[in-house]
Amino acid sequence: MALPKKKISRVRGRTRRAHSAVKMLGLVLCTNCQQPKPAHIACPQCGFYGNKKVLNTKTDKRIAARLKRDQAAAARKAKTESNKKAAPKSAPKKSSATKAPKGQAKKDSDKK
Repeated sequence: MALPKKKISRVRGRTRRAHSAVKMLGLVLCTNCQQPKPAHIACPQCGFYGNKKVLNTKTDKRIAARLKRDQAAAARKAKTESNKKAAPKSAPKKSSATKAPKGQAKKDSDKK
């Protein structure tokens, strides 16, 4: 490993590093949503770079998930409605509470 011959003074070292400071990025307005964004970078709000959509944002994912749920619910609703229309109406079934199975007496009569 290389070693310096002499100590580099604070002034000389700091002078050399003077241009290495972090600079502010130039912000420009997004052409699609008018939000400030760094220049030459896709907009983090809407995902557009110029006039093209290049990123999927969290909002896009949320909207896609909601749309998928709504479509599934609409399909289920349409299926149940078509089943109701297709099925003929049958007579109401008698409830099992009024009639006791064979071999067993009604419990209410035993208690009295």
